[in-house]
Amino acid sequence: MTIVRRVRGPRRWPGIVSGVLALLMLAATGIGIQLAAQAQLQLSTYCAYAAIALSIAALVFGLVAIVTRRGRGAGIAGAIVAVLGNPLVLLYGLSALSGGS
Repeated sequence: MTIVRRVRGPRRWPGIVSGVLALLMLAATGIGIQLAAQAQLQLSTYCAYAAIALSIAALVFGLVAIVTRRGRGAGIAGAIVAVLGNPLVLLYGLSALSGGS
């Protein structure tokens, strides 16, 4: 009699969660920019705060995925997108490129 045992690979949910949160952060940033262009400043401010919170969460899950090797590739991608797509980083980066102070 042969016993077959299923071997599961590493759980990759931290990396996947990081990637999903990073995509949600990009969506919130885009919606906030659209709302600001339409002069709906209160809602665009809420979207910016949501994008910052999502960015922090995506970065944390990305770092957890990198350290624990659970979905490392998605965690690296999520962490990079979370840092580069953060509204504060975009603000400082674009103002530095435009020569503003």
